[in-house]
Amino acid sequence: MSTSFQTPVPELTFREAQDARRRHEREYEVTVNILNLPSQHVAVQATADVVHVFATDMNVLAAWWYEMGGSVAKVDLPSGVSVWTLQSQTLADAVESGVDACPVLVSVTQLNGTPVLDEIVAAVTA
Repeated sequence: MSTSFQTPVPELTFREAQDARRRHEREYEVTVNILNLPSQHVAVQATADVVHVFATDMNVLAAWWYEMGGSVAKVDLPSGVSVWTLQSQTLADAVESGVDACPVLVSVTQLNGTPVLDEIVAAVTA
């Protein structure tokens, strides 16, 4: 199943993929440090094409949204929880001049019915 968050990535060699992953890790760390974004209650996994941030606190998603903007998607699961995912990015040129910003996906799992900031709810794309 394809989502709007997935973009085709050109085939990379193993070395190119590892270099891209390391660059994305650095871009994420620099963005978090410069903007003082939350680093607690998160697990981070960088790949060659995106940085995944898995948070246990909706305030992490809200902080990224307030600072970096982006679109939010919400998926209701049959288990009584929903997954909220912000599609955002790192700061452009944060690590290397002339390098595009790295996509960042910030995901939070919430129990259905848990209050969420009105601004985040309004940012959900259909």
